[in-house]
Amino acid sequence: MENPLQFQSNLTLPVDISLELEYPRWNLLMPHQQEVIRDPHKFKVLVWHRRARKTTTALTELVKQALYRVGAYWIIFPTYGEAKDAVWRDPDMLFRIIPKEIISRTNESELVVYFKNGSYLQLKGADDPEALRGAGPKGVVFDEFARVKYEAWEFVEKIVRANDGWVWFIGTPAGKNHLYDFYLRGQEEHKEWKSWLLKASASGIIAEDQLEESRKTTKQSLYNQEWECEFLEGEGQVFRGVRAIADAIPLGPIPGHDYVMGVDLAKEQDWTAITVYDRETNKQVFQDRFQKFEWPFQKAKIISISRHYNRAIAVVDASGLGSPIVDDLSRSQVAVQPVKFTSEKKKFLIEKLSIWIERRLISIIPNEDSFKEFDNFSYTIGPTGIMRYGAPEGKDLHDDVVISHALSVWELQEHLKGPTIKEPSRIKREKQRQLFQQSYESSDEFEAAEWGGT
Repeated sequence: MENPLQFQSNLTLPVDISLELEYPRWNLLMPHQQEVIRDPHKFKVLVWHRRARKTTTALTELVKQALYRVGAYWIIFPTYGEAKDAVWRDPDMLFRIIPKEIISRTNESELVVYFKNGSYLQLKGADDPEALRGAGPKGVVFDEFARVKYEAWEFVEKIVRANDGWVWFIGTPAGKNHLYDFYLRGQEEHKEWKSWLLKASASGIIAEDQLEESRKTTKQSLYNQEWECEFLEGEGQVFRGVRAIADAIPLGPIPGHDYVMGVDLAKEQDWTAITVYDRETNKQVFQDRFQKFEWPFQKAKIISISRHYNRAIAVVDASGLGSPIVDDLSRSQVAVQPVKFTSEKKKFLIEKLSIWIERRLISIIPNEDSFKEFDNFSYTIGPTGIMRYGAPEGKDLHDDVVISHALSVWELQEHLKGPTIKEPSRIKREKQRQLFQQSYESSDEFEAAEWGGT
């Protein structure tokens, strides 16, 4: 028997809303849209190709539910800016789908539409998942869920379960991340979950001649992802098998163990990321990521972490603004290995990290921020044939954690060390300096670090 909170086939609005009006307008919906709206499952996952009317379908469901059950309803985008651009400012979206007869008022600054029956629909961004606390929506749609921070779902799940609510997850694949995981869950005949996958070659929405033109101008892997909804671990993706090595646990320092910490310093809107590895086991033991702190605080934090982990070697991005910080750390008796990034040096760092992950030579701490960065880290090849590694531009994605891992792993040895006699600090310093200098092609890129006592 269908759950009335999930489906009302012919919802007629009360006369006090100014006129009788049936909603949804089924004659305006395509069969694949009607199928999803009529389905009674609580959690639905829509993996549809571009321009398959995912957002239109989701908004239709939000309005239908808001008219039947008074309460708050959300549609959450990866960022607040995307919410405003994709729905509010699009004349063919929000105010085409919501009948004007049921709207009481709107608030553009808060991206809220108030209905005459007391419900309201609000557009939100997942930029800061903590901001999703507090309110109690009855229904939620995650749009472009592959790029939404996973923590946003963790907050929302508790709320909707307490409210006997429902959630849709819609989007197009972007690697094998949480959208992929939820899609698989919906294929398992779960009592709460159901998922749909719609390819452009099967939907008939996009004309075949237009798809053919797209094939001619798009990389095959990108075409398969955007139009055929393939979850790829292929071309463009740098790291494979990350979750298979995510079995490390945070640990404090062990007496007698050597540690290395990779430090990627914040630039503008980026994050400062720090990862620490135990050089005796090649396992990650610590991770931190922070933003918008003054340089003195960041330096103090780096010094504190280094000293805590038996005076760990700090491999620091010394490019640009990082150079004076490296000098300050050295004067504070932190063992610093400065790395001045060039495209060639970054290539070496990233490729070593990628190979070591595939060969399972390291273990990392399972962390959703890390998974998101590793999943989205990619490469592009420019017109001159130069390869560029990094997070995709224009999608509010970062690569700070990935870089901090790469800096740490650069200093790890493949053959794990057994018990050894501790070398005198002078010999150890010289040995480290020589190993580090060998990683550079020319001596003018190398700056000898000032080392403190051990």
